[in-house]
Amino acid sequence: MATSNPVYLLDSYVYKPPEELVVSFHDVDEAWNAKRREQGSIFAKSNGSIEDAAKADAETQDIVDFMERVWRKSGLSDHATYLPKSIHPKFCGNHPRTDMDAAAEECRMAVCGAVEGLLKKTGLAARDIDILVTTCSIYCPTPSVASMVVNAFGLRKDCQAYHLGGMGCANGVVAVNLVADMLKAHPNSNALFVTNETTTPAFYKGRDKHRLVTNVLFRMGAAAVLLTNKPSLRAKAKYRLLHRFRVHLGASDDAYKCIWYGPDSEGLNGIYLGMDVVKEASKGLTLAMMKIGRHILNWDQIAAWLWNRVEIKVLRKKGVQPYTPSFAECVQHFLIHAGGAKVLDGIGRNLGIGESHLWPSRAVLRYFGNVSSSTTWYTLAAVESLRGVRKGDKVLQIGVGSGIKCGVNVWKALRDVEDVHDAWRARAEAGDRTRLADVSHWRLHVGARLLSFALLALLAALLWRLVLLVPPRLLKQQH
Repeated sequence: MATSNPVYLLDSYVYKPPEELVVSFHDVDEAWNAKRREQGSIFAKSNGSIEDAAKADAETQDIVDFMERVWRKSGLSDHATYLPKSIHPKFCGNHPRTDMDAAAEECRMAVCGAVEGLLKKTGLAARDIDILVTTCSIYCPTPSVASMVVNAFGLRKDCQAYHLGGMGCANGVVAVNLVADMLKAHPNSNALFVTNETTTPAFYKGRDKHRLVTNVLFRMGAAAVLLTNKPSLRAKAKYRLLHRFRVHLGASDDAYKCIWYGPDSEGLNGIYLGMDVVKEASKGLTLAMMKIGRHILNWDQIAAWLWNRVEIKVLRKKGVQPYTPSFAECVQHFLIHAGGAKVLDGIGRNLGIGESHLWPSRAVLRYFGNVSSSTTWYTLAAVESLRGVRKGDKVLQIGVGSGIKCGVNVWKALRDVEDVHDAWRARAEAGDRTRLADVSHWRLHVGARLLSFALLALLAALLWRLVLLVPPRLLKQQH
């Protein structure tokens, strides 16, 4: 749906964990292999006999080899991304902690770090927050994560605070619908939206390869976003929300069951990734893009699509393929959920975009891993830090997750944005910046205004010409 009530994105902040929590493949390999001989492994299931121990060790080695292969193909760096000490092989070896205390420690570090960074960046105080929405799928404590934020920062007693659990990777995009609706119901308000996936309780200690993949892909992170409908803050805002759509395929058993959290055959909990994840996610994304397409495609693309439908449905031409527009022709920046290298490859093909548009999402995957509902916000930070956004640019935000749910948001830049975020400062200083030329674009803005004035002048001249062509007697008759 289009947003008739203005919703502005004032600013965002993505959390960068301390460097001691960087995950090195060398440390992981040492823990999984060398230290396993001394410490044992959670993946080894043995009754103590020599024969059984040898079999268990062989099974464990197969699991380790599998996870290493997944890592090599995942798009994650060999020496980047972050994990909490509770499940970090460098600190816990082969015996990760997944208890509630360890989960609470990770959640507080990431969530409070993101919120603190955002408040400092925007100059707002905790008392300025009217609405709070937090999201975290697996870790749902009592009191909630939202209550934790209220307590940590001393939010007002009348703050509308809600936590969303079990909503998966898509919720960093999908929940913007909820925040926008809440802002519609509460004019002149500020909404704090916090995304996080606490990895500690999601770590899987079993041997089901469908569940082991998430151990490799998911990493520590959080994002805090300030949305507002206050007219007084429009001048400071970076973006306006133009359109927002969501699709839920949960009525289909195939979609509903392809990603779920629960026990394996041995009673060990983990996130199950089925073989149909990519297929079901593609269905949801296709439906979402069909909804959003008519609002953002240019006239040439709409005409091409209409003619394609005529050829297929009316003329019944054989061999005519359905028209697939290139969204790169009408959108300047893409914030795509960095679920994995293959996921990005597939979405890129479906959208008709190349590596230059996929690069920010790949950078998130490489340096931060799959941070679940926070991935698209890390991507926005990468775009602002390493590329820059022009005034008037459209930003397409795409989230896909369990359910299957898909969310698509379209943002319009209200000003030029050159903002090096703390999380991306090291990459910017290392020379990973691919700046757009003339990011101020004052010539473009002046030219657009001159063109508008010229068109108005032409219209006025045509109207005056029509008035002159009316016979005088008709004018007298009208009087």
